[in-house]
Amino acid sequence: MTEEIVVCENLSKRFIVGDSVVNAVNGVDVTFHREEFTSVVGPSGSGKTTLLNLIGTLEIPTTGKIIINGIDLSQFSTKDLTDFRRKNLGFVFQFFNLVEGLTGKENVELPLIFDGIPYEVRQSRVNEIFKEFEIENLQNKFPEELSSGERQRVAIMRALINEPILLLADEPTGNLDTNTGQTVLDLFKQLNSERGTSIALVTHDLAAAKRAKRILHMHDGKISFDQKNLDEEPEGMDEK
Repeated sequence: MTEEIVVCENLSKRFIVGDSVVNAVNGVDVTFHREEFTSVVGPSGSGKTTLLNLIGTLEIPTTGKIIINGIDLSQFSTKDLTDFRRKNLGFVFQFFNLVEGLTGKENVELPLIFDGIPYEVRQSRVNEIFKEFEIENLQNKFPEELSSGERQRVAIMRALINEPILLLADEPTGNLDTNTGQTVLDLFKQLNSERGTSIALVTHDLAAAKRAKRILHMHDGKISFDQKNLDEEPEGMDEK
């Protein structure tokens, strides 16, 4: 059986909006597994981004708990969560969030600087990942000199540079044209199949969601359907 990497138990997140209470995530029980590529799909307001933020420790649950890599995060302080997030999770966002004024290489290097990694080790790891992605020519370019697709690739490398146990992607193709978006989705599939990268991808686009091996459908803060994507099964595998 595949190892559990994230376990959510009775997970809820409520927000107060005026005089109303919004149950953005409402009693969710779900498990994500190591080396699994999972997409979370649903309309706007379904709770998919809030669920991702809870797993990424960017939001604190109202009730329930999250266990990541066997560690119960329920009693963690804000500082503990920040340290855990920096060392264990990678994030890719719709708008790239690259730091203007820093080159592509410097943007990718940032997480290593925050972790206190020595200069020589940082340089080696950054050069290696640019070579792996075959975009060494982008190392010394600034974000404003890059296309949208190039920016997202640099952002993905930055998310991977600390070798996170889970890559969390929130609408990573939302600011890209169709062809560039497909290229980014191809990259996620490649990372999962060749690197074994565990990925949770949030999207409103069912076509994008179908690039994953597993699809979680959300509606009104709940997971309405947990679907194994048989189209992504390797040839010769039979449905069981």
